[in-house]
Amino acid sequence: MTKERIRLLLGIALPIAMQNLINFAVNLMDTVMLGQLGEVPLAASSLANQVFFIVTLVVYGIGGGANVLAAQFWGKKDKEAIHQILVYTYRMTAAIACVITMAAICFPRQIMRLFTKDAAVITMGADYLRIVAWSYLFFAATTVTLCVLRAVHIVRIAMILSAISLCVNIGLNYVLIFGKCGMPVLGIRGAAIATLCARVVESILLLIYIYKKERKLNLWKLFSTDKDLLGGRPELFRIYISTSVPVILNELFWALGEAVVAMILGRMGTEIVSANAIYANISELSGVVVSGMNSAACVLIGNLIGAGNYGQLKKDKRLFQLTSVVVGVLGMIIMLFCRGFITDFYQVTEVTRVYAKQIMLIGAAVELCRSIQTMNMMGILRGGGDVRFAMCNDLIFLWCFTIPLGVITAFVLKWPVLYVYMVLKLDQCLKIFTSAYRLRGKHWIHLEMLTVSKEK
Repeated sequence: MTKERIRLLLGIALPIAMQNLINFAVNLMDTVMLGQLGEVPLAASSLANQVFFIVTLVVYGIGGGANVLAAQFWGKKDKEAIHQILVYTYRMTAAIACVITMAAICFPRQIMRLFTKDAAVITMGADYLRIVAWSYLFFAATTVTLCVLRAVHIVRIAMILSAISLCVNIGLNYVLIFGKCGMPVLGIRGAAIATLCARVVESILLLIYIYKKERKLNLWKLFSTDKDLLGGRPELFRIYISTSVPVILNELFWALGEAVVAMILGRMGTEIVSANAIYANISELSGVVVSGMNSAACVLIGNLIGAGNYGQLKKDKRLFQLTSVVVGVLGMIIMLFCRGFITDFYQVTEVTRVYAKQIMLIGAAVELCRSIQTMNMMGILRGGGDVRFAMCNDLIFLWCFTIPLGVITAFVLKWPVLYVYMVLKLDQCLKIFTSAYRLRGKHWIHLEMLTVSKEK
């Protein structure tokens, strides 16, 4: 039985990890290609993409909330409830994505000034934001749809779409950034256009897949019907709000907190921003596996609760926690291995190289801690519907601990970069203990969503 659960876990986790790896490669190629133009384009794209980072986490929060509900309802084989959940999800996604997109298009310079004082970085970052912001709408619609499909074990299409998006992005990056094939040299604006085109292609292909191939949920039928799905089961909307809103707030305020951390680093110098961008790319490499495992665990935990299989639930919880340790150790090894040579791929100053190596040394320990605590929080607790604890745990540590101490150590005590960065990442270790304590007993298993009647 354990071998079967491992195969099922990997069957869901590996395509998700591959999708995340491909998305990582898209960002890596942007960074590497722009890095060939110097530190200013590298820093500008890195800081401008903090807006996309916020969009990503908010959208994944919305999709994650829908995923929790859809996984449990799929365990109960209630397809109609999943359709209604998706309608709620699309409406909320459209509202939030439109607000962020318009803000980035209309006020790009003001947004860039939040992250840096460097005039050249602000100008380049604003040019990038005005174009790339349009991609947020396509990314949001695609992502939440794939999150719901993931709950019913449809995961390969996401990997395929990401692979195609990567090819489009790399090809257009090469042509537009450097002015190949008779095109003008567009630099950072070329990178933004390439990203936008890749997201549009991704969305179009997903629609084609839903129309031609998807049969488990019959989503095209949902898209093409005039039937109002919002009035049939009012209790479902209450359950959706009580489950999704904490997940969305969790991701939103965590994203805002990470943006504040980026502001702290940005005001410590452009070299530190560039060094952190180099570290972040390697961190995302191990993070794709962590995220894949967490997402698969969330789905499987939800399916078991929906089916009422609590005996297997206890075994899976231990299995997933052990898996997180193994993945965390591998991430730590990758970070230490890359630390010795990764800066050779970037045209950066010696100061930036030193900072990058210091940050990656701390990052090696962070990889292990992150893998363990996110499996507990985003995999097991979230899959069990215990979204409020996960939200409170994240936000208390970030806003009451990490950010205040980061500001004090950076600007009041003026500690060296190595120690400031250590303070900014210490919460990753502390959350292991609080999440493990919560998983004792059965308080984290929430069943109220399964009591929703199917009667209209």
